[in-house]
Amino acid sequence: ATDAPETETTAQQTAPPETETPETEASKEGQAQEISSASDWLGEAPVIEESQVVKTYDTEVLVVGSGTAGLFAACAAVEEGAKTILIEKFGEAFGGSGIRDTLAAIGSKQQIANNDNPDKFDVITELYRQSNGYGDQRLYKVWADHSGEAIDWYTDILAKANIPFLHEVDDHSQNVRYPVYDVGHSVQMSATEGEEGVTSKIVKEYGQGLGLEIHYDTAMAALIKDGDAVTGLYASTEEGYVRYNASKGVIVCTGGYSLNKEMLQALQPETVKMTNINYSYPGSQGDGIKACLWAGAAMDETHAGMLFDRGGILHDQVGCQTQGVLFWMGSQPFLKVDLEGNRFTNESGCYDHILHDAFNLPGMTYAMVWDGDYIADMERFDSHGCSRMFPHANGAEAVWPLEFNEGTFMPGYREDGYVVTADTIEELAEKLGLPAENFKATVDRYNQLYDMQKDEDFGKEAYRLSQMRKAPFEGVRMSGGYFICTLDGIKIDTNMNALTPEGNPIEGLYVAGDCSGGYFATSYPNLLAGAAAGRSVTFGRLAGKNAARRA
Repeated sequence: ATDAPETETTAQQTAPPETETPETEASKEGQAQEISSASDWLGEAPVIEESQVVKTYDTEVLVVGSGTAGLFAACAAVEEGAKTILIEKFGEAFGGSGIRDTLAAIGSKQQIANNDNPDKFDVITELYRQSNGYGDQRLYKVWADHSGEAIDWYTDILAKANIPFLHEVDDHSQNVRYPVYDVGHSVQMSATEGEEGVTSKIVKEYGQGLGLEIHYDTAMAALIKDGDAVTGLYASTEEGYVRYNASKGVIVCTGGYSLNKEMLQALQPETVKMTNINYSYPGSQGDGIKACLWAGAAMDETHAGMLFDRGGILHDQVGCQTQGVLFWMGSQPFLKVDLEGNRFTNESGCYDHILHDAFNLPGMTYAMVWDGDYIADMERFDSHGCSRMFPHANGAEAVWPLEFNEGTFMPGYREDGYVVTADTIEELAEKLGLPAENFKATVDRYNQLYDMQKDEDFGKEAYRLSQMRKAPFEGVRMSGGYFICTLDGIKIDTNMNALTPEGNPIEGLYVAGDCSGGYFATSYPNLLAGAAAGRSVTFGRLAGKNAARRA
């Protein structure tokens, strides 16, 4: 785990001042000067002289970052026959931190075989709705049309190493308030035994077998341009600066900026305020985004982070300024109440919606409670995606299995005082610091709704109602979420080319993964399991192909 970002919430103005800048200058400088004038997170591009360069490499395609998008991009480029180098800022033992567990797709062979292939326009509509219309439907369609091929490719690569990668099929017999589509495909942890980097090692070795060259401990410093085109970059190594000449293109896959406190505070202070625990990959410093901006690219003007409602805090704590614990059960639709003991929301929905709703509560703090039948309740809740703790309907394993939660995490939460246990509802209220009379009335009402099998108060699905009747009664205070990555980045076209503020592609510069934009805003559509990582692998693969085929 890494420390959560600072939680000061003074918003900084991110729009450029109203000054008259000639269009010719704006097109040359892009958004870099505009953003820099509003805050100091961008800074100036480093000035690197050729006399500082200790070594030069010539290649056709250069991929920056060996994470989820980068590995797919590098393998696609080398498959096309292009001389390809992949650079990674960390060492070989760590480099890239691996490929995400769950990847979304439409049209994979497994989805078709399972007769469970979602309608692409239903999924596109949900992506568009969750982005409040900021998402680019052209990009959604590219993902929908090409994601199945990317997943099939990955499935085959892993199968050769005896690692099952399975489509997650869920039970759709119950009516749901929020639409769910089975787009997720996930690595089966019984095969990897939870070991880090297993799948990335397989993909790296596959690429290297085709001639891929990987340079570790090599950090991107600045892109090199010839006129308007990107032709390579300078990188920093222990020996000094290295120059890479890339005749066909540079593909930036460096991740987002979820560990860059200055960028977060300037661009999305609301995310900083909602962050309890930050489990971002360590490379998420915004390096690639800044380098692209210096080179004249444009960045999304709406900003958002991927936050899941799993921030557990101590029973006497208010707010998430002090880091809490990763409480995976937080996404389960158990009864949730404010600090006055009153229910305030439909607990069954998207992970970050309750975090947004909690902005209406003092300290953004609430409590979640359950009774002695909570394990049976969670199985009945039939949650989708990574919150699920039971196998999927087709036997695909849960990303976070019940045995892992109950055997490793819950005992520690109880021992450390995050989860409190009581014999009565009144005692539970006391231990959570809630007014007993209000809380008891809320519990009685919730039990009544369960008996009716109808949530007349907030409209939660009947099968996700539960009782509070069987001791022991337990609960946890919650505030803020589990921060995974940022969701905004460099604007791209359907060819994966970075765009200028005027919407023109920057020749030779491709962007994929969390550092790319035009896709998410406002909220993360977690009911489309693996939506972000699915975009990363699909667009990474397309970027690699497109760069390799460039004349």
